[in-house]
Amino acid sequence: MKRKIFLLVLVGLLLGTFSAFGQELTTIGIMQIVDHPALNATRDGIIDALAEEYGYLEGENIRYDAQSAQGDVATANTIARKFVTEKVDVIVAIATPAAQAAVNATQDIPVVFSAVTDPVSAGLVKSLEKPGGNVTGVSDMTPVEEQMKLIKFLFPQADRLGTIYNAGEVNSVVTNDLAKEACQELGMELLESTVATTADVVMATQSLASKVDAIYVSTDNTVVSALDGVARVCREKKIPLILADPTTVQKGAFCALGFDYYLHGRQTADIIVAILEGENPGEIPVQFAQKLVLLVNREVAEALGLDLEALEDQLEEFVQLKKEEGIEVSLQFE
Repeated sequence: MKRKIFLLVLVGLLLGTFSAFGQELTTIGIMQIVDHPALNATRDGIIDALAEEYGYLEGENIRYDAQSAQGDVATANTIARKFVTEKVDVIVAIATPAAQAAVNATQDIPVVFSAVTDPVSAGLVKSLEKPGGNVTGVSDMTPVEEQMKLIKFLFPQADRLGTIYNAGEVNSVVTNDLAKEACQELGMELLESTVATTADVVMATQSLASKVDAIYVSTDNTVVSALDGVARVCREKKIPLILADPTTVQKGAFCALGFDYYLHGRQTADIIVAILEGENPGEIPVQFAQKLVLLVNREVAEALGLDLEALEDQLEEFVQLKKEEGIEVSLQFE
């Protein structure tokens, strides 16, 4: 009998499905469309929250299979099918293309998405209140209107705003439409440049830079993956680069107004646990990221020739205005 138990544990260890004590592990397949700071922070937030708040410790009672598609949709589909074949307990899909691949791969295994802008337009859920099927998650619908208001508030003379995005990313098309609408209301013209791969990004930025007063980059995965190049061009042309993702400001942007993606991941962990405890994902309403962070890069501000003291006063005024509107914004400096 002891020999049989030993062999069972040994086989389980080899397969990665049992702990060292023979306890069956919960298996989570995590797939993200590409590696970049926001998506990585989301993944880390999920894993940390599951450990710190719920006691899911890797190797003891949970096993993670974390995969990146490296920006390739075909690879994302392959990863999703792999998770289905392995019969993981939950698939966590980070970013819209990864979530679409997971949803297309299974109607049985629960899928929890994170960092997805518009899950309804992306075809992931039937509605936000009642997702239906085996899918739910947390949306990172970026506060586009507030971002446009920030740009106009800090640069009132700005007439033309440039933006770069991949038209193949549903989330980016939605964000771009919202940006265009907000710019019209604020008296700005939005000049758009679309790209298909990261290799196109620098050239698109160079084309825009001589025509605009500032450049805005949303949570587009393709462009963010090549953000160093965008920042370099903006620095050379001395035009501000404004982002929707605070985790990428260190790449050389002037500022960003958006969500903390690490906290976004921790929020996603709550849904994962609810499913592991027996809740039906299709009956869990889609949640939205909470609280905004306004992160400003002092070094870039100086390079743009801005008066830091006056800028700080402006930023604090903006934060106070948002507070009066019921919007919580945390002002931080890089």
